[in-house]
Amino acid sequence: MTAPRARSAVRRAVVVLIALLMWMASAAAPAGAVGREAVARRAPDAVTVSGSSAAGVVTSAPGCPSGPLDATRQLTGGTALTPGVFSSLASQLSVDLPFRVGGAQAALPGSEARVALTNARGTLALALTAGDCTSPTLSYDGTRVSGSGTWTVVPDAAPANAYRGASGGGSFTVTSDVTPGTGRQWTLNLTGNVTLLQPQVAVTQRAFWGGVGNYLTRTLSVEYRIRNTGAGDAFGVRLVDAPPTGSGITRLGPVPQTVGAIPAGGSAPVVVRYRVCAIAVIGCRFTATTQTFLTDALDANGHTETVPVAVRVPVTPFP
Repeated sequence: MTAPRARSAVRRAVVVLIALLMWMASAAAPAGAVGREAVARRAPDAVTVSGSSAAGVVTSAPGCPSGPLDATRQLTGGTALTPGVFSSLASQLSVDLPFRVGGAQAALPGSEARVALTNARGTLALALTAGDCTSPTLSYDGTRVSGSGTWTVVPDAAPANAYRGASGGGSFTVTSDVTPGTGRQWTLNLTGNVTLLQPQVAVTQRAFWGGVGNYLTRTLSVEYRIRNTGAGDAFGVRLVDAPPTGSGITRLGPVPQTVGAIPAGGSAPVVVRYRVCAIAVIGCRFTATTQTFLTDALDANGHTETVPVAVRVPVTPFP
């Protein structure tokens, strides 16, 4: 028999065998499965940011309507933050601080003083407070303002901002030359905690052979679709592993696999290959214990969510 005829005979035999297996297994074929793990309560993210610049701009304006703080020294400026200070990304610290000054005292009204922490994921805005027009708590020596106060997160619900829905607060210290002009030196230190919307993992699967050759060698591909069903965006997502349970199943890999970021409501596919049951085995199936690592938008609360996913081995090599 020539080689083409031999290959044709093999194909016919495979088709006959597939038809027989489909008839025998049709009543036992299980439905696809969806895995999900409930979100554990996550700790607030610690925020510790220090920034300074010698390029601040100070403008002058009228002060409080009454009392000793008779002038405003509006400080604006910004400075770069290295990766690891505010998330793993390079970021920017921007300040817009209207110091009320007079005599030897100063204040920062919380309704107006703003600080922004910004990176490619979005912006976390903070409102700073240090006394008010009637009860100043900062020191002023005619040139420089210094002292401490508190901050709270300014609410933001913009969908594109990964820091949307954040809450929290803390304390700050500030020192600034508030002489009107440019090239003014300032230093700001922030400490506290922020609670972010958290991501959550759900996993679905689609098993396929990808051709007759893989079917004959029993090399099954499983596409795990990692879904973020939480309210917060997920970052640093990585499929750590997806080991199978069940006899005659061997994980081939590759694992681990880097996925990246998955926004709330989004998903990303990851394919893992397995060596599975022999062709003659009817109703072959197994459970893969998917293990997905992820963090929130501040690259904190890193954890691994374990989600069992039921996989049914397709009877035929065709979609």
